[in-house]
Amino acid sequence: MVDLRPITQQNWEDAIKLNVMPDQQSFVPSVAISIAKAYIQPDGVRYDPIGIYDAGSDELVGFYSFMHRPHNRQVVYISGFLIDQRYQRSGYGAAAMKQFLQKIHLDVPECEGVYLTVHPDNVAAEKFYSKFGFSKTGFVIDGEDAMGMTFSDADSTGQEEGDSSASN
Repeated sequence: MVDLRPITQQNWEDAIKLNVMPDQQSFVPSVAISIAKAYIQPDGVRYDPIGIYDAGSDELVGFYSFMHRPHNRQVVYISGFLIDQRYQRSGYGAAAMKQFLQKIHLDVPECEGVYLTVHPDNVAAEKFYSKFGFSKTGFVIDGEDAMGMTFSDADSTGQEEGDSSASN
């Protein structure tokens, strides 16, 4: 259902045109901010911007950043996960998250857990991520609730269908 492709000089302009619903904009950084972080690498964290495409087409439907410390990938992060407002509630979010988790589990064997943050008012995103084995950690980062999952906790990285509106 989806292809995950790096954001490059060929597709970055399409990526920054992605938008969530107006009532979701406070829940997720803009794609432009996420791409800037890939260049700046705040706190030494590497940000790899990824486009979510409709499988087999060049239709960009969403975005996220894969974050990790270059010399320690036991723990990785996902940030700025969003599906464009035109494509929400179509299964793209669930397909992208499932594929992301499967790819990390296979390609980064040393990875023990994946973490993200969710705006405290974004109930839909919290519910969405919980379907993939994420749960609140009790930590708050920049005013957002941290959620995490370990591969031992996740059964098959999300069998349930669903879609995310927007999350950080």
